[in-house]
Amino acid sequence: MISPHSSVEWTSDTELQCLIEDVPHDFHAAFLRTGSRTAPDSDVYLCWTAESPEQSIADIACCMKRRSSLDPGCTIFTSHPGRCEWEYVDPVAVAVQAQADQLITELDLVRPVPNWPDEPSR
Repeated sequence: MISPHSSVEWTSDTELQCLIEDVPHDFHAAFLRTGSRTAPDSDVYLCWTAESPEQSIADIACCMKRRSSLDPGCTIFTSHPGRCEWEYVDPVAVAVQAQADQLITELDLVRPVPNWPDEPSR
């Protein structure tokens, strides 16, 4: 989706689903777009509970836990159950990488590292 604000990133998903799939939980949230708050970071979610058919939209602070100080923070909503996003395997990313690796091999795009002669002795 194209945004009138260049700093807003919208979901590219055509079907919205809860970000947490592997643990039972009552509060569900599907990412819609980046949030309006900058400190702390936040995102806008479509929210619902298992007991109610009602839905709401909320700007919720992001978890921001990190594997290391150099890694980006987890962008699942704060206090989420289960694992942080970097602990999930992204099947689409895995499939894309596998296809790219296959094309590189088929097209012979990877050149072997040359065998450089040993350094001359001094």
